[in-house]
Amino acid sequence: MEAVLQGMAATVWDLSLPALILALGIVVAGGVVRGFGGFGGAMVWVAGLVVLLPPTSVIPTVFVLEVVASAAMLPQVWRQVHWKSLRWLFAGTLIGMPLGMWALTQLSGDLVRVLLGVAIIGSAVAMAAVPDRQSLPGPGATTVTGVASGLLNGGFALGGPPAVLMYFSASSHVAAGRASLVVFFLVIDAFGAAGSAAGGLLTVPVLAQIALFTPLCMFGAAAGKWLFDRTTAQQVRQRVLWLLGFLGAAVLVQVALR
Repeated sequence: MEAVLQGMAATVWDLSLPALILALGIVVAGGVVRGFGGFGGAMVWVAGLVVLLPPTSVIPTVFVLEVVASAAMLPQVWRQVHWKSLRWLFAGTLIGMPLGMWALTQLSGDLVRVLLGVAIIGSAVAMAAVPDRQSLPGPGATTVTGVASGLLNGGFALGGPPAVLMYFSASSHVAAGRASLVVFFLVIDAFGAAGSAAGGLLTVPVLAQIALFTPLCMFGAAAGKWLFDRTTAQQVRQRVLWLLGFLGAAVLVQVALR
């Protein structure tokens, strides 16, 4: 951590050996969470890697990792997707995402980290407190959820929490919600990756970083799926929430110590 506080590396290739090992471990851990619960990988990757690397390196990397993870899951869930709600969710996301991307390029790195830490902790608290519903929200509420997801995804590659809250607040739609989230992540993160490329964030060192991280992401996802098959749903939720709370606090502490 001392090396991290003395100077922020541009990409993983500039890290010291201990920091590099930590970064690789974070990628595997995020993959495990993604395979374990079907969501949450981006939250782990962003919150963990932003302690070691600048957001302009982490965000485009996470976009691509999320696309890879979602594409791998898509054939398994295609028939369960809730297309009606996805239409409104995407409409809102298209409004919010450009604003989030603009904020990423305009705000200072430390301010982005503070907002990120608060967003992660807030998401964990909201996910823990969300009540059970009998049906999914209507078009208006779904569109607003999409705007919130777009803002978080464009700025932090963290568009999942609002959509996860919406879909998993209705226990009777869990299977359709999980399948819909896979499609949602695939589409918005593909847009995010394209936007990163257009903005010049997908540099050669960042692309090489992505190439290093991708097999570790897939290994973690496979391990997470193996663990999921041997764990209750309640245990999955509790462990992910504790992890997110810890990571959000870690980001805020890192900013305070800079």
